[in-house]
Amino acid sequence: MIVDGVRLLLDVNGIESEGASCVDEAEARIAEEFFPIILSDLRMRGADDGFRILEAVQRLSPRSRVAAMTGYADAATEARLRERGAHLILRKPLLGDELMAALGEMLAAIEAAGGDDLDVLYTSTVGTLQAIARGRFGFPTEDAQELIQETWLLYLEKRRDVRTPKAWLSGTIANLCRQEIQRRTRDRQRNVPVPIIEVQRNDDDVLAVHQALARLDDRSRMLCTTIGLEQLSYDEVSAAAAIPIGSVGPLYMRAKERLRNAL
Repeated sequence: MIVDGVRLLLDVNGIESEGASCVDEAEARIAEEFFPIILSDLRMRGADDGFRILEAVQRLSPRSRVAAMTGYADAATEARLRERGAHLILRKPLLGDELMAALGEMLAAIEAAGGDDLDVLYTSTVGTLQAIARGRFGFPTEDAQELIQETWLLYLEKRRDVRTPKAWLSGTIANLCRQEIQRRTRDRQRNVPVPIIEVQRNDDDVLAVHQALARLDDRSRMLCTTIGLEQLSYDEVSAAAAIPIGSVGPLYMRAKERLRNAL
C-alpha cells in the first residue's frame, strides 16, 4: 500500500517510477535498469532491509542516489546509513509536499551535475522507442531509426527542462510517428508523385564527395565515412571513437546535414 501510494504521488507530480515491495524484487529491478534515484524504507520485511538495499546499490548501480526513509532511526543508525551510501535520510511521518521537495532537490542536483548519463539512457530506452515506432505504428526499420534519432535530437536540445527522460522520449517518438503518418496520408491524398531517380556513379561524383568530405570537421567526416560509406553500426562507431552511443545518431544526422551543405 505504501509503495502504491508513493508511486501515485510521484505520478501526479510527473515523475516516472517503478515499485518494489521487498529486497529481492528491488535488487532484480536495479540489476535490469538504471535508476538515478532510489527511495527506500529502512524497515520492510526485515529490520535491516534498508541496509541490504544500500549494499545492492553499491554493488549493482553505484551511480544511483538513495533516499532512505525511516521512523525509527537514532543518530547511530543515521550515521550507519550515511556510511553505507545514503545521500538523504527522510524521517517519517512524511508529508507528500516534504517528500516531493526532497526528491526535487535530488533531481536538481543530478541535473546540475550532468548525471543523466546519455549512454545509459540510450541503452535503456532504445528498445522501447523501437517497439513504439515499429510495433505500435508499423514503420520499417530504417524509418524507425530515423524517427528515433529525430527524437534524440529534440531531447538533446531540451534535456535541461526534461524531468522524466524515459517518459518524455516515449511520448515524443509517439507524437513524431503520428505526425509522419499524417504527413504521408496528406501526400497520398494529394497524389504527390514519387520521383524515381536513377543514380549513375561516375568519377566526377566520387571527386565531388571527396571534396565535400574534405571541407568537414574531423568528427563529421569520420561519421559520414564510417557510417554512411563503410556501413559500420552505431555500436562499432561508439567503441572506436569513444563517443557515447546515445550521441552517435544525433551527431551523424548533423554531420550528414553539413555534408549536404558542402555538396
